[in-house]
Amino acid sequence: MHSVKLTFEGKVKIIPDARLRECNYGRYNAQPSEIVEPLQEQYVTNRFPDGESYEDVKKRISDFLDFLKKNYNGKLVAIVAHKAPQLALDVLLKNKTWEQAFTDDWRKTRAWQPGWEYVLE
Repeated sequence: MHSVKLTFEGKVKIIPDARLRECNYGRYNAQPSEIVEPLQEQYVTNRFPDGESYEDVKKRISDFLDFLKKNYNGKLVAIVAHKAPQLALDVLLKNKTWEQAFTDDWRKTRAWQPGWEYVLE
């Protein structure tokens, strides 16, 4: 929420939404990427121990997108989220498989940019 406030506070309405939270990596929460990333593909449908799966994240993000479609159709919306929700957007809106999303992840390719554009139709 800190990043959101720094960027948008006083400029646009900020609507926090728990569906945009990071994946619950369970026992792996707060562990370095070097530990979690090699495990990603094991937890697409299976849940991280004491956590959730990437498909669980995809379901949350899909529900969030339904909310946007119903309440903000045709409007520009800025979404601030973490890694798993962004990858879920790639899966849902750019028709990538999870494996493609993991491979193309800007964190791996070093292709950071100030924002990504997604179209919800």
